Amino acid sequence: MTVSAIEFSRLGPPKLRLYAMRCTKCNELSPWWEHHHCHKCGGSELVEQELNGRGELSNYTVVYYPPRDFLGQEPYVVGHITMDEGVLMPAPVVDVAPEDVEVGTRVKATLRRMKLGHEGDIYYSQKFVVDDEATPAA
Repeated sequence: MTVSAIEFSRLGPPKLRLYAMRCTKCNELSPWWEHHHCHKCGGSELVEQELNGRGELSNYTVVYYPPRDFLGQEPYVVGHITMDEGVLMPAPVVDVAPEDVEVGTRVKATLRRMKLGHEGDIYYSQKFVVDDEATPAA
């Protein structure tokens, strides 16, 4: 979820929390934008579930030719993060050189500026950084 600085100041930090949608019928966890129905069982009752903000990089791509809103940020990494709760979330991975990114890296969510809008509005969202506190796999 991406919100403007104005919206963030008006609605506060709860607007930018990291969550997923859990089906009350089959318990399936889906990304936050799947809030109408469950794709596993078709159930229509979904409830928000807060995520712990940590996961593992499942795959990624490096963007060299970005859309207009992201010009000046290239090259940047966009990855699929398998959250510890099991749901897959796409998000930018920052503060690491593209050549140092590896599938399997433990990451954690952080609130960062996402883009500068056409009218000069600043937008914030969740990005991911390498989780230095993660214990290496044995």
